[in-house]
Amino acid sequence: MTDTATNVREHEEQIARIRRNPDLNEGAKRRMIREIHEEASREHNRLVRAAREAREQAVRDTERKVFAISYPERASASEKAIIALSYRDARDRAERAASDKDNPDALANLLDRAEATGDTQLAEATYHVATLRGARNVANACLSSRPTALRRWEAYVEARQEVDPRNLNVLASVVGPQRPPELGGV
Repeated sequence: MTDTATNVREHEEQIARIRRNPDLNEGAKRRMIREIHEEASREHNRLVRAAREAREQAVRDTERKVFAISYPERASASEKAIIALSYRDARDRAERAASDKDNPDALANLLDRAEATGDTQLAEATYHVATLRGARNVANACLSSRPTALRRWEAYVEARQEVDPRNLNVLASVVGPQRPPELGGV
């Protein structure tokens, strides 16, 4: 059960206890129900905001992992700088290939060359550009031989789906406590 669903359930249980209390007159019940409802509504808004922020942060985190430059585990700072420089050059080449109007297969051809020569920076840059430009055939070709990159991509897609406002789970999480009839609600 989600936090928002728990909040709604607790809200309903508290209101039911107030309604059943024979020691309270109608005015006291209405006042207590109003207080409970206002608190549950504030808590609901806080929970929805926190959940949205967490989903958005998950997208940023997974996106950063998808588009990060890969470095060897024990690479020194100077080696990382050289790899980053090589990556930037490869990224420029991939961007030019993706922009080539005369050769729509230029990006796929660049990936093939990178794979054939073992140029990991060029392959990675080509994958990044293909992903950003929606060239899924090229990106998927790259992912087919990179299980770690594939897991990162799948985590990113899942995180993106979580923030999609058409996602029914997201929609369900924003249904808050219903206004009790005692307060003029239905």
